[in-house]
Amino acid sequence: MTVSIIIPACDAESTLPRALKSLFRQTEPDWQAIIVSDDQRDYSTFLRSQGINDQRLAFASTGLYRSGCHHARNVGFEFVTGDYVTQLDADDEFTADRLAILVPLAEHYGAAADNLLMIDETTEEKIATVMGEMKEVRHLDLHLFMTLNAPLVPLIRRDHVLPRVNGVEFSEDVIANIQLIDRIGTLPVTASSSYIYRINTQSMANKEGAAEKFERGYSEYIERLDKGDGFGLKTDNRVIAREGLNAKRKLNRDYAEAIEREPSLTFSEFAQRQFN
Repeated sequence: MTVSIIIPACDAESTLPRALKSLFRQTEPDWQAIIVSDDQRDYSTFLRSQGINDQRLAFASTGLYRSGCHHARNVGFEFVTGDYVTQLDADDEFTADRLAILVPLAEHYGAAADNLLMIDETTEEKIATVMGEMKEVRHLDLHLFMTLNAPLVPLIRRDHVLPRVNGVEFSEDVIANIQLIDRIGTLPVTASSSYIYRINTQSMANKEGAAEKFERGYSEYIERLDKGDGFGLKTDNRVIAREGLNAKRKLNRDYAEAIEREPSLTFSEFAQRQFN
C-alpha cells in the first residue's frame, strides 16, 4: 500500500536533499513523494544536478511565490496516488521506520501520528518531544489535542483526507488536525519520535511580526467558528476548538511580550517553559 508524501518547497535547495534522503532510507519502500514548488523553481532539474533522480518523486507547482503551505498541499493532493497521505516539510526529516510504524495504525484507526521530536537546526540539540515521555500509544480526543503547543504530523488513510481549508494562512495544520479528529473521533499517537521537526530563527512562528499575524489568524478562526461555516465541525467540537484557539491566542500574546525582553527566544522554547 503506497504512502503519498506531500512536500511544499519554497527556497528549499539547501534542505530538500536531506529531507528526501530520509525517505530513501525508509524500511517501507512503497511511497510516492510529491514536491510542490511554491517559488517558481524547477526542483526536478535542481535535484538531478545533486545526483537525486528517483521514479518515486513527482513534481508539481503552485505557479506562484509563497502562496502558502495550505495552497501547496492542495495542489499536491491532486497528484496523490497512494492509499495513505502525509506531509513532510522540506527542512524536516523522517526516521527510517516512520512509515512502517504508522501505516498499520492508520489502516485500523483512519490516521496516526507520532511523538514528534523538535531539534535546534543550528546546534542539533534536542529541544523536546511534543507529548513528553511516552511508553505506549495514546489516543487524543479534540480536547487533549487543543492543549498541545507543538505540531503533530499525521499519516492519514486516504478516505479521511480533506483538502486544506481556504482562507487559513497561519496554523493551518492545527485547523486540519481539528477537522481530522472531528472526523475520526480520536487520533492515535505512538511513543516513537519518527518525525524530526527542525526549529530555526526563520521559522514562521519566530519571524518579526509573526505574533501579530497569528493574533489576526486566531481571531479570524474563532469568528469563523462562531458565525461562519465552523470548518464543518460537529457542534460540540466547535465549542472545544473555540476554547482551545482562545488559549493559543493568549499564549501567543504572552510570547509577544516575552520576546520584547528576550529577542532570541523561539516560540517552541517559550511554549516548553510554560508547561514544564
